[in-house]
Amino acid sequence: MSETIDTLDFRRDFPHLDRCIYLNTAATGLAAPGTGEAAARMYGELQSRGYDAQPLWMAERRRVLGLLARLLNVEADWIDFASSSTDALTRALQALPLKAGERVVVPDDDFPSVKAALEDLKSRGITVARVPIADEAQRTEALIDALPGASLLAVSHVHWETGTRVDLARLSAACRARGTLLAVDGVHAVGAIPVDASLADVYVTSFFKWTLAGFGLGLGVVRPALRERLEPRQRGYANLAPSRLLAHSHANYPGIFVLGAALDYLEKLGHARIENRVAKLQAELSARLIADGFAVATPPEAAAGIVALKVPDPEGLARSLDERGIRTSPRGAMLRLSPHFYNSSDDLAACCAALVTLAGQDA
Repeated sequence: MSETIDTLDFRRDFPHLDRCIYLNTAATGLAAPGTGEAAARMYGELQSRGYDAQPLWMAERRRVLGLLARLLNVEADWIDFASSSTDALTRALQALPLKAGERVVVPDDDFPSVKAALEDLKSRGITVARVPIADEAQRTEALIDALPGASLLAVSHVHWETGTRVDLARLSAACRARGTLLAVDGVHAVGAIPVDASLADVYVTSFFKWTLAGFGLGLGVVRPALRERLEPRQRGYANLAPSRLLAHSHANYPGIFVLGAALDYLEKLGHARIENRVAKLQAELSARLIADGFAVATPPEAAAGIVALKVPDPEGLARSLDERGIRTSPRGAMLRLSPHFYNSSDDLAACCAALVTLAGQDA
């Protein structure tokens, strides 16, 4: 199989690309072909057979768990389904065997859901320390420096605003050397870069971004050594005590069917080929913008699909681009652009040309 992808081969699978330049996958990816039909298949079975179709649901669940285990480099029984990455992270953090007086750390600028999931720990007498990040290129180092005395580090694999990817292997080694648990939100990573979720004690994600499978389904990966110590606070028929499982009720089976179709599509293209193309597009876009005089916040050696621009008015600039048919997202002090494998170099050139024109108008 070729190591490269020709976008012309499959742009027809994403008709929205005929109507706009879509550089907003880190917000929501375009749904993979076949996903709507997969959901309809699940509901069609419910309509025609009701509970008699349960063996089909369970077989698809097992199949999709196998696809996910291969994608994330873990065993299928490490995975609990949830409704979102936030749901999976909250369940896991609530269940951690942490005691009053212990200390957990999180980047001060991490995604609001990651920080909010830690707030419940304060009611248990646990200290939550927020680590300031002064330099994007030193994000991993700043977190390692904050580890002494910490029982837990919670962090996004890829930063939601700047697009900076932490060095997960280094964080994992540093945490294990100190006996610190590592919880990682991978929602901006999975599908864009290779992910080894086994490096974390807890790794969560959902599937509406780079994996093109829409909303309503997430997962949490828990290493077996930690699983045996969990104390789930959300209980239901699916995890009655003394179970250590975090999933407490039905999974979103229509979502699982949709995810299966999306993963089948992505596997056919080849995850490595997709990841290589995302990296190529990110590097090309970043280089074009730097050459045009823009301030790119994303460190090139720690990029993961996202290009973040430091601009005076991200929201206004995103609106102006939107009027020109170019989809991006304002995120904090940044304008975030996120090309996926279905984008072309022409898309990037058109976006950069529009940005140069708008910058000239504002000068």
